[in-house]
Amino acid sequence: MPSPPRLRPDDCALLVVDVQERLVPAVARGKALVNSASFLARWARVAGVPVFATEQYPKGLGPTVPAVAESLSRPAEAKTRFSAATPAIIEALHRDARRTVLLAGMETHICVAQTALDLLAEDFVVALALDAVSAGGDSDHEAGIARMRQAGVVPVTVEMAVYEWLGDAAHPAFKELAAAVRARREQSDGPT
Repeated sequence: MPSPPRLRPDDCALLVVDVQERLVPAVARGKALVNSASFLARWARVAGVPVFATEQYPKGLGPTVPAVAESLSRPAEAKTRFSAATPAIIEALHRDARRTVLLAGMETHICVAQTALDLLAEDFVVALALDAVSAGGDSDHEAGIARMRQAGVVPVTVEMAVYEWLGDAAHPAFKELAAAVRARREQSDGPT
C-alpha cells in the first residue's frame, strides 16, 4: 500500500506496543519513551484518532503505564506473542476503517518490528514514531528501525504526527497543542 501524503485522523489509529511498568526500566531512555508515548496518545484522542495498546505477558511485566493507559480507546490487550497485530487489533482497525497505523512502544527490534511487518502483510500503511520507541540497547533499536524502514514503514516524530492530525492552526485545540509542545520541548532540553 502506498505511503499516505500525511497522517489523517479519519484514517489513522495509534497502536502503543507493550509500554508496561516493569519493561520501562529495561529499555534505553525509558522515561523519555513514556513521555513521548503518553503525549502522542493524549493528542491522538484530542484529534479523534483511536488509541489501542497491547501488554506482553502482563502477569509478569505489569500493566500499561498509567500515563498511556488514561488515553486508551479501550483496555489494553494482553498477549504472549511478540507481534501486537493480534486478530482483535486487526478486527478493530477494519471495523473503524483505519488503514494507517502509527506505532509507538518497546522493544523496537522485537515487538514493534514484528507488529510493523505483520501490519504491512495485512496491507496497512504503517508509520513509526521514532521518538516514541526504544529497546534495551542502541544497536538493537537502530537495527529495528532500519529493518522497518527497509520494509516500507514511514518514519515520523511525535510532533509531526500530532500536527498532521490537527492539520490547521484553526483547529480548536491548536493553541493548547502549541503550548503543550513548547512545554515538552522545554522539559526535554532540561537535565536528564
